[in-house]
Parts: sequence; structure tokens; C-alpha cells
Amino acid sequence: MPPVRTKRTTGKREQNKLANRAAILEAAQSTFVKMGYDAVTVRDIIRLTGLASGTFYNYFEDKAELLHALIEQHMGTMATRLTTARRSATSIEQFIHSAYLAFFQEIADNPDFYAMLFRNEPVIRTFYSGSVIGNTMTMLKQDLSLAISRGLLPEMDTDYLTAILGGAGYEMARMIVERKGKKPEEAAAFVTQFFIKGLQEFQRSDETRLIRRGPLKLDGAAR
Repeated sequence: MPPVRTKRTTGKREQNKLANRAAILEAAQSTFVKMGYDAVTVRDIIRLTGLASGTFYNYFEDKAELLHALIEQHMGTMATRLTTARRSATSIEQFIHSAYLAFFQEIADNPDFYAMLFRNEPVIRTFYSGSVIGNTMTMLKQDLSLAISRGLLPEMDTDYLTAILGGAGYEMARMIVERKGKKPEEAAAFVTQFFIKGLQEFQRSDETRLIRRGPLKLDGAAR
């Protein structure tokens, strides 16, 4: 007669599975930083965990799936935090500052993951369009369109604005990882002031163009 599985036995088994998966993810992150994704083998990863060599395939099909899991583990939470911050904003300043502060704080709290991301940037970009990284940019564009419709931002090209805001955030994130001592609060305040002044100038120049243009005419008559 087979042994009866108690809830305690099942619970411990599930905890072991979670622990093994977490150990593999942590080892992968470390080796991807030190050796680079292309140079790392499954054996390199498992060697750091102390697990049996075949254990890896109980959790991941290959290292590509493992890398994808690492990205989603961090960036999925990040995307949710950013969307929540932007959609709860009641001003332009809050829209920009709260999102950047959440982003930079997440990076400061998880420097090893972002060091891995920047170390393997060419490989990461192969996941761009179909992964949560690409989804993050899509969500930014959606939130910008929503902010414009709510009157928080002036009417402008959301493709350009997404590229500018996303690109600036990405490069400042790299700086926070590579230059120790950069504080998330200072970085968020700097980029917010920079963009606010730019948006104000954009609005002024747009209003000036409208004033200089004067009344439109059709067939010589003012409209």
C-alpha cells in the first residue's frame, strides 16, 4: 500500500520546488553578469546551486526560457508599479516624478538584476517585442495617451514622447547601476525638472505658432 501524502509532506515538497527554482534563477543571474549570456552553459548555472545536473530541466527547458523568466520576474512587477503611479497622477509633475522615482528605486533595490540586464543588452533586445520589456513601453504609450485625454499633458506625438521618456529612463537606470552613490530621489527630481521645462517650452512654442499664423483664409476671405 503506497504511503499516504499528508498536507505537511505536500507543503514541504512545494517549498522545495520553489526553493530550487529560486536557486536556479539566482545562479543564472550571477553567471549571466560574470560570464555573459552567450558564454554560460546550463552546467555553469547548476554548479552554483549544488543541485543535481538534471534538476534544471524540471523547471526550465533551456537557458533562453530561464532568461525570459528572470526578465518577467522583475519587469512584470515594475510595469505594474509604473502604470499605477502614472494613472493615479493628478498633475504633469506627479505623472513624471512618481513613475521615475518608482523605476529608479526598483533599480537601486535590485542592482544585480539590472547589472545582468545591461551586461547582456544585445541578447535582451531579442526578447524586446514579445516580452514584458516591450509591453512596458506599450503600456507607457497607453498611459501617455490617457494622460493627454485627461488634460495632464498637451497634445503631442505619443510615439516621440514614449521614446524620449523611455530612453531617458533606461540610460539613467544604467547610470544608477554603474555609478555607485547615485540616489533615486535625486535622479527622479532631475529628470522631472528637465522634462517639465521641456513641456512648458513645447506649449509656449506651439501657442506662438498659432498666434503668428493668424486667421486662416479660404479663397481670400478670413475664416
